Amino acid sequence: MTLDKELHKELSGNLRRVLKGAFTDRYVYWAQHIDEAIRGAGTDEKRLIQLVIMMSDQDNKLVNDVYQKMYNRDMFTAIQRDISNNDWGRLLKAWMKGENTVNVDPATAADELWRAAKGAGTDEDVFIRIFCTSTPQTFRQIAQCFQQKYGKTLRDVVKREFSLRSEFAFLLAHDYLMDPASACAFMLNKAVKGAGTDDESLINVTVLYSDYFKGDAIRKAYTPYGDVTKALKGDLSGKYEKAVLAMWGLQ
Repeated sequence: MTLDKELHKELSGNLRRVLKGAFTDRYVYWAQHIDEAIRGAGTDEKRLIQLVIMMSDQDNKLVNDVYQKMYNRDMFTAIQRDISNNDWGRLLKAWMKGENTVNVDPATAADELWRAAKGAGTDEDVFIRIFCTSTPQTFRQIAQCFQQKYGKTLRDVVKREFSLRSEFAFLLAHDYLMDPASACAFMLNKAVKGAGTDDESLINVTVLYSDYFKGDAIRKAYTPYGDVTKALKGDLSGKYEKAVLAMWGLQ
């Protein structure tokens, strides 16, 4: 019997999901869950946004290769056909199609973003272009210039200018470019905040990123939201709680 079948036989619920994920190849897991998000009558928008935005340029290529082998179709084409041309949909398409390799003048880009957010309507295309092409290092410089020149953080302006799914997508992209650990913290906070746990999001970010940001890394990144260990313990229970804490190195 394979390990996957043994886990399926012996465990159940969220504990089974998180442990099966932990013992699945990272890129196979990513491809499977992207396919699940776009399969069927309706797109699981939030799930798809998370899975796409959390991909680096290198991840994008590797996940697409695995997806092609597993489902005999191009991942970008499959997603493109499934989402609309609203703000978050265009962000996702540009994120997958482009590469964050451009070094622009940070002050010029900061000015462009300010003008794009100023006035009655937001010029979303400017945000999409800068978010989807700037190198992470350049993006951090843009954010610093933006705050120095205009007295507001770029993140706060994103929150003001976008709403609902688009707000979530652009905030996640912002945080990922600033520091992937911050994006993980944002997702964890979103998953445990409120009346019920978003187990799907929690499990996905844990499976895909806990190996990279264990212990002090996720503790530090989560600081804007409080204590990550307390947050997880306050929302989870039993062996599921122990498994998630162990994977994040928070025991």
